[in-house]
Amino acid sequence: MVESFQKHLKNSNGFTLVEMLLVLYIVLLTTSMVFHATANISEKRIVNQFFQQLMLDIQSAQAVAIEKETPITVRFIDESHFSANFLYSGKIVFERELPKNIKYNKHSNTKAIMFTANGNIGDFGTIRFYTRFGEVRLVVNIQEGRMRIIE
Repeated sequence: MVESFQKHLKNSNGFTLVEMLLVLYIVLLTTSMVFHATANISEKRIVNQFFQQLMLDIQSAQAVAIEKETPITVRFIDESHFSANFLYSGKIVFERELPKNIKYNKHSNTKAIMFTANGNIGDFGTIRFYTRFGEVRLVVNIQEGRMRIIE
């Protein structure tokens, strides 16, 4: 019995090419599935973080308008930039760039958000953005500048 087992081991030369290719295919398939899922989650996180930061930037502009007692306008310059400026002097409060995977829709019914000296909204409406996951709308309500994101 031991002799037949030793004979069998001597005749065994390892794995065949087909077996190696099959294992390699399974490893590559699993790796690509994990990579694809991780990339989608990462991109979605970037989109969510941008919209949270956008709302914070707009609220920051509102706070500066109240503090300085002067109107401030948050304006979307083009598909990939927006800025906040003092209305009368034109001095820039901040300027930001949109992430590459988010585009501002030029046909939004609100192109700018103006805060009066007491922090109320002068311009209100919906600002639309395109992402890989669909359209996202930032709705700015009249009066105190409350905002909400609709995906």
